[in-house]
Amino acid sequence: MRLRYLFLIWFLLLPAACHKTPQAEEVFIRFETAAAKSANPPEELVGDVNLFIFNCSGVLQEHLYAKDAGKGVKVTLFREEPYTVYACVNLGYRMQECTMEQLEGMRFYLTYPDEFSRGIPMTGVAREVTVGEDSELCLELERCMAKVEIRLDRSGLYSGIDLEVKRIEVGACPRSAFLFAQSKVRSSDDLFAEGYYKDGSALNTGAGNGLSKPEVLYLLENCQGNLLEDVTGPEDKVFPALDKTGELCSWVEIWATYYSGRYNTRPGEYLKYRFYLGEDLCNFDVRRNVCYSFTVRPEGNGLNESSWRVDRSAIEAI
Repeated sequence: MRLRYLFLIWFLLLPAACHKTPQAEEVFIRFETAAAKSANPPEELVGDVNLFIFNCSGVLQEHLYAKDAGKGVKVTLFREEPYTVYACVNLGYRMQECTMEQLEGMRFYLTYPDEFSRGIPMTGVAREVTVGEDSELCLELERCMAKVEIRLDRSGLYSGIDLEVKRIEVGACPRSAFLFAQSKVRSSDDLFAEGYYKDGSALNTGAGNGLSKPEVLYLLENCQGNLLEDVTGPEDKVFPALDKTGELCSWVEIWATYYSGRYNTRPGEYLKYRFYLGEDLCNFDVRRNVCYSFTVRPEGNGLNESSWRVDRSAIEAI
């Protein structure tokens, strides 16, 4: 499901002048957002903004940085002049002035995986727009991050099995992404050593019929494309042991303690379930501004597979 976010820009227009020197007047740009009501990052928050306005010749006419753009910003514009407007939201710093080409090729870097307490980084562009008498322009923003919702379905487990999640983490978590172009991890240097993670407590809270409440993870865009063929089931979405292709593909890892009466996890160690993200069984794209939902459903004793997907190395017989 695509996540869409809009803000409206109202221009207090400058009067058109054919034979007179144009008079500069202030233009008010207002951002509208819904209130955030989640312990997760405030997905609708507009904090700081870098606004780049280029004229019809592609020359930068205005670069404005506002630390609190939620209530609006002011620029100077003229009626009936075509502009291209770029917005970079929640980056946390004033960007340098640049050309349109430089801006479209620019990458944004996170210092650590959850560096978005000020709001999720977002961008938007409106090309060659002319502000008319209604003094209004609607600019659509896209989050540079994807949202991943994970649920755990315990209904397929044998009775008496205790599976308690202790941690859930994004593996191959990107450190950077292009602001305005599709982005993918290029090498291991583009990855955090430890990805975005949570304690996974939501996966231990029931929502009915063995299904847990969702846990939500976030990561920057990482579009690796279609890398496998003839995959018939989730168990086949893996790479051979010596194949390094999957090292740049983002995945989810769930750590859990396990007890069945016959087996348990050793103290301080965990049973681990893993799976690659993507848009289908052959695909490894994690696109910006998209919400992905997955349900992990272990069956039987929950240990029926020994592979990269199910790491049983912490399990011992009682």
